Amino acid sequence: MEKEYPAEASHTLAEPIINAPLPELPVEPPAAVRPTVQEGIGVPALICTSLLIALITSFASLYIYDRWFALKIVAVDIRGYIAQQRDSYLAGTMTEDELKRSFDHLESVVIAIPKNKVVIMGDAAVRNIETIKP
Repeated sequence: MEKEYPAEASHTLAEPIINAPLPELPVEPPAAVRPTVQEGIGVPALICTSLLIALITSFASLYIYDRWFALKIVAVDIRGYIAQQRDSYLAGTMTEDELKRSFDHLESVVIAIPKNKVVIMGDAAVRNIETIKP
């Protein structure tokens, strides 16, 4: 059963539309109104930017790790300090109270060493090690 259309329709659904008028194409806008094509930063610039960011983050992470997390060995010259204090006390240039304060100072220096530093005796250190002298 075919559907009936109003009189102004010149075809039915069964007939192809061959002679139908084409819609008018839009007129191209003038050059001043036409949007320009923006070029991206380019592949070489993208690679350089990526490498720069990777280098900066690598150096930053190594610095942070070395500064706050990596274990470091330090030597404390306790024997030399005690010998120096003993000699001063025996020579009479230091009182008993000053001797006690100097030992308290030695204790505070050792306690103040950060936790990421391993402390060994200064006598055990041979070379290439940071030596703390109180």
